[in-house]
Amino acid sequence: MIKLLNLTVATDPEAISGGENIPVNKVLYISRGRKRNQIMVHTFDKIFYMTGTLKYWETFLNNSGFKFLNVDRGKTLNVEKVKIVNGIFKDAYFESEIAKLSQRCPIAYHRYNEVIKELGIMNPNIIFTGAATT
Repeated sequence: MIKLLNLTVATDPEAISGGENIPVNKVLYISRGRKRNQIMVHTFDKIFYMTGTLKYWETFLNNSGFKFLNVDRGKTLNVEKVKIVNGIFKDAYFESEIAKLSQRCPIAYHRYNEVIKELGIMNPNIIFTGAATT
């Protein structure tokens, strides 16, 4: 299996400023953009843009050897980047110590129990905190 190393992304929603390549291992999560077939790629430093559907990119990345999991209708999480899941607020965090400005990815309330079971299997190093953890 060929492992994808980089994604070609735009640096703004309209691709006016051009693009760049970013390593997949820097991606925290991907989410649906405001426009049809627009994907937002979230990293620690910036949000980038690509075209396509969330399902397409989740399937593509998983079939390329990465571990992405749909946690909400509009968000797919890079499981290997998750450090902590907060059971009270149903958020995934990407740092070992949560601060006010920490990046987070919300998990759908109605899918939370299913998602945390899958997360625990896919990445046993994740720390689950707060109430409502299984």
